[in-house]
Amino acid sequence: MDIMDKKTTRPLIVPERVAVYVYCYSYKGTRQLAKYGDVIYTSQKSNYSLLYTDQEDLPDLLKKLKTLKFVKRVRVGHLKELDKNFSEAFAQTNLEVKEALESL
Repeated sequence: MDIMDKKTTRPLIVPERVAVYVYCYSYKGTRQLAKYGDVIYTSQKSNYSLLYTDQEDLPDLLKKLKTLKFVKRVRVGHLKELDKNFSEAFAQTNLEVKEALESL
């Protein structure tokens, strides 16, 4: 019997991630956001940070972030809600343009 036959493979479970935009009063507080998720981008000029966190932790995280002194506003990214089928949108736009040209 081969060694590979004895091993069982575990399924790869990737948790759903969601983007959270945190607007701060100053740039100083953005360093503390690393405790709450993976900080991807921080804008020093606009005083906001983009962090990613698990979908299941989101309700608790939003409550925690809103209670911090340096946080002005918290927004959740809506990328999952958008329709990513662009071919239908392109076809619909072409149809609307053709109808507009024919009516002239």
